[in-house]
Amino acid sequence: MNSTSDKAKPKKKVASERHPLSVAFGEYLKEVRIESNKSQQELAFDAAIDRTYVSLLERGLASPTLLLLMALSKPLGLPTSELVAGFEVHLSKQRTRKQPVKRRANEASLEANGERKQGSRRSPLR
Repeated sequence: MNSTSDKAKPKKKVASERHPLSVAFGEYLKEVRIESNKSQQELAFDAAIDRTYVSLLERGLASPTLLLLMALSKPLGLPTSELVAGFEVHLSKQRTRKQPVKRRANEASLEANGERKQGSRRSPLR
């Protein structure tokens, strides 16, 4: 038997497993990169990293380290502190919601108000 086939391959991250902060940073990085008229390849070359890593960052599948933030800020023409501060502003804009989130009504509150239909197993959306 081949011992390499017995080893389990590491599982790839899928979109649903991305951390919201990584996704938000990736969106911000892409905006800044496009504003500075650089391709992923140019940014990667100037920052001395691989182009695929820039892609992973922009898609939220990787999180940057402090050293990487410093390496990315120079080719983008920003001090590292401005890169982080700009991300914080982008994050606060992203967190404000335009429309309220629809939630299922609590069944106990529906029964108390007499709004629950007899035989209805699912609570309606508010």
